[in-house]
Amino acid sequence: MSTASSLNAVTPPLKLTVKGRRLLQACIGVTALALTALMIALLWSQQPLAPAVAADESGVESYEQIVVQPGDTLWGISARLSQDVNQVVVLEQILQYNDLDSSELEVGQTLYVPAMD
Repeated sequence: MSTASSLNAVTPPLKLTVKGRRLLQACIGVTALALTALMIALLWSQQPLAPAVAADESGVESYEQIVVQPGDTLWGISARLSQDVNQVVVLEQILQYNDLDSSELEVGQTLYVPAMD
């Protein structure tokens, strides 16, 4: 019979002490700060939605998008695109359009490159 009476017993609601409430508030605050910092870091590291467009004497230069394939390098891409133009100029334009700090590329990465007509 003691088993039946223990099943019918109601558990009292949880009561926090002052220290417990402060600790809970501190945990919630730290979690909120960490999530905010994570969101800021993720947004800060995103590539710009639109590339920087270089201007020359004739006005605004056009660009197109390409997707990096296995084995592609910036030097190789600029070599393919630089038909009548200096390859180094094309390479610098690619770096500028994509705001790249290094020459490391990832397969599947979208690059803005100068449109060669």
